[in-house]
Formats: sequence, C-alpha cells, structure tokens
Amino acid sequence: MDFTIVFMLLYVAFLGIGKIGKRSFPKVGDSVVLLLIFSISLWGGAKVISVNALTGILSTSLILSLLVVLLTFAGGLALKKTVPVRGSHDLALYQLKYGAPLLLGIALGFLFRPDLPFSSLIDYELYALAIVIGFNMGSEIRFRAIFNVTKDATLTMLVVFLGAIISSVVAFALGIVPNLKLSLAIFMGSGWYSYTGPIVSSYYGPIYGVIAFLTNFFREQLAFLLIPLLVRVKSNPYSAIAIGGATSMDTTLGLYSSIFGGDYSVSAMMSGAVLTLVIPIILPLILGV
Repeated sequence: MDFTIVFMLLYVAFLGIGKIGKRSFPKVGDSVVLLLIFSISLWGGAKVISVNALTGILSTSLILSLLVVLLTFAGGLALKKTVPVRGSHDLALYQLKYGAPLLLGIALGFLFRPDLPFSSLIDYELYALAIVIGFNMGSEIRFRAIFNVTKDATLTMLVVFLGAIISSVVAFALGIVPNLKLSLAIFMGSGWYSYTGPIVSSYYGPIYGVIAFLTNFFREQLAFLLIPLLVRVKSNPYSAIAIGGATSMDTTLGLYSSIFGGDYSVSAMMSGAVLTLVIPIILPLILGV
C-alpha cells in the first residue's frame, strides 16, 4: 500500500483512539521527531559527494532554502492572522533541541557514509510518528473545529505556492539558478526532497539533482530551527505551516502541534497531504514543458 495512504490511515485511526483515551504522550512524540531529524540528516550527510563539492553545493542549497523559508513566511503575513503560541517560554530551546540531531546526523553521515536502507527506515519512523501524533492530537482536538480546517489548509497551500513562485523568480534574477523552469521545479518541491532531487536530476543532471535534494532537505530542517524564532516576530499559522510545505503532514507535524495546538495540526496535516498528492503531478508538468 502507498506510504501516504498508510500514514494518513494510521493518523486518522489513532486520532479517534486518542479521542476516546483522552490522554496524550508529548515526550514520546518529541522522541520520534528527534529520531526522524537525525535519520534524515544522516541520510543527507551521506549524499554529499566530496569535500571540494561540499562548499559549493551546500552554500547554494542553504541560500535557496533560506530564500524560500523567509519569502514564504513573509508572504503569509499578508493574511494578517495571529494565534496564541503554546509554551512560548520554551521556544528558544527548540533551536538547540532540533539543531543538535541535525548537525550530528549531517556530520556522521558525511564522515562515515553509512549504507543503510534510509528510505524504508524513515518510512517506519514516520508511521510511528503518525501513531503518536494522531493519538496525542485526538486527546485534545475539538472535532467541531474541523469545519474550519479546510479553509485554513487551502490558505496555507496558497502561501506555499506563492512562496515558491516568488522564490524561483528571485533565485533566477540573482543568477543563483540559471534556468527559471529549474528554479520553479526546485522550490515547488515544497520540502519533498526524496522526490524532487531524483526528478530534477533526470532533467538537469546529478549536480542540480543534489542541489534540489538538499534545498528541500534544508527547508525541512530550517523549519525546525527558524519557525520557533519567526513565530516570536509574528505568530501567523499560515506563514509558519507553509514553510514546512509537504512535510507538514509528517516530519514537521510535531513542531506545529507543539506550537499551535491540535486544531492547526490537523490543518497542517491536510495541507501537507494535498501537497504530497499534487507535487508528483506539478513537477513533471513544469520540467516537461
């Protein structure tokens, strides 16, 4: 069965179980998220080609990632909505908590280049996340609020697409990416690095494939590092969730539930799920034109 379907079924099933149980286990959810960050970072570090190529590829990917994160967040502010942030006194600790496994994973992956079945391993870790987050959210969610979720998820996706389009134009205009179509494809990946990297490489070769992979990979990781800081400036849920893009349905879901609570975690899940469904259609159309 397709990963997306299994993940969503597990999430929905344990959402209902959690509603009955009325008890959450936030520390378990945090542990799964940290394990995911480490595993993904280890995989990303192992993908880097050589020391000589490392500087150019990493710097380009980081610049592109920062560009889309900041422009996406800024674009969402036009919707002029703020919500209370949960546990705001702990937000400064998120950078350290999520940054440590990120840096450790990249370093170990680059140094030792482990040959592990990362794709399958991460899939199972994500299934565990679906179970834990679904159970935790079910214990606190107000199901009558789901009627508002569709609107919130739609607005979030619009911010994602707006951020990708503006970022692609800026990156092309600045000469960071030599081709507007390539630039748009990289940013429209919306954090789905394992799909964006391979499909870009099939059209533009392995170097840009790696850049596409790492740009979306770093986008996901920068979400953990920068969102706690950005929501201090403006706690806009559309801006924050749009940064995660397609990852808001799985890897960054725990972050959003910690910051915004159960209602917006469902909105994040829905927008990420729809993006995951449409990205495999959008990218081939962009690249094939």
